[in-house]
Amino acid sequence: MSRAVLGWLGVLFIAAGGTGLWFAGKYAAALSSAGSAVEIDTEYLRPPPAAGDKWLTEFTLTERSGKKFDSASLQGQVYVVSFFFSSCPSTCLQQNQKIREIEREYGPKGVKFLSITCDPEVDSPQRLREYADKLGADKTDWLFLTGDLPYTRRIAGEIYRISMDKREHSERLFVVDKWGNQRGNYVWNQLDRVTALKLELDKLLAETVPPPQPAAEPAASDGTEKPEAAAP
Repeated sequence: MSRAVLGWLGVLFIAAGGTGLWFAGKYAAALSSAGSAVEIDTEYLRPPPAAGDKWLTEFTLTERSGKKFDSASLQGQVYVVSFFFSSCPSTCLQQNQKIREIEREYGPKGVKFLSITCDPEVDSPQRLREYADKLGADKTDWLFLTGDLPYTRRIAGEIYRISMDKREHSERLFVVDKWGNQRGNYVWNQLDRVTALKLELDKLLAETVPPPQPAAEPAASDGTEKPEAAAP
């Protein structure tokens, strides 16, 4: 074999080796980038320092935006609270589609909607953003909240008087007036209950003074229902 041929083979070998190293470097960088992309900041799973042992009347969770949300910030506004989890294959999605329907009618009127996950280890703020985007949920009127599971259980039990556990929740929508009083709860998948909920929202939006006393457990004659245990 001539020296010229050997020389060309040497050049090709070196070039091929350099190209291989370049691709290897790019691949390693891609893996590193992908690994960092899936890392989740679990700070949102920490319960608020003020939680303590005192009976809860307000709560603080993390919104899908990554920002802390305090229910006390809704003073002066009517809002609706619900529980769900994003990996629920059927009923949660149907529930949130019904909420979306109500939100599109009442969000512009000033009603806020709070959807609280009961599967927080899966439902990070990023995951909730993706879920909410698929629903077409308004970022201002409809908040998706996550946080420590034991603390969320306390929110459900101490404030809304329902049982809740991981991936187990009530199918009721809880209506709260401008002064933080619960004024009713409604099953989302019954037409007459949804109609009653809308009538209640209209009434609460028109109120200018607080009711004589909180109605934590409204009578059935008011078109509302008493809380019940969570359903899986």
